Amino acid sequence: MKAVCVCGCCGRTIDREFLYCPWCGQEKLYDKKDAFEAVFRELEAKQAEGRARRVAELEQKLDALEQDLSILALSVEMAK
Repeated sequence: MKAVCVCGCCGRTIDREFLYCPWCGQEKLYDKKDAFEAVFRELEAKQAEGRARRVAELEQKLDALEQDLSILALSVEMAK
């Protein structure tokens, strides 16, 4: 694997030898472990937000399905 670093601007991995990020054009300012940690913290936060949003959406869908099931069960009971 090539030696890579993380762009401090866009967070993408780039070849360590590049002076500028090929993705965003930012000049490579630093090449430290802190840059990786900052990017990973940001990614973890975004993933946590995405998971929370998906869980909330699934809870809403589940509530709607439970309501539909209750209506269906009530209509079956009334049809008897």
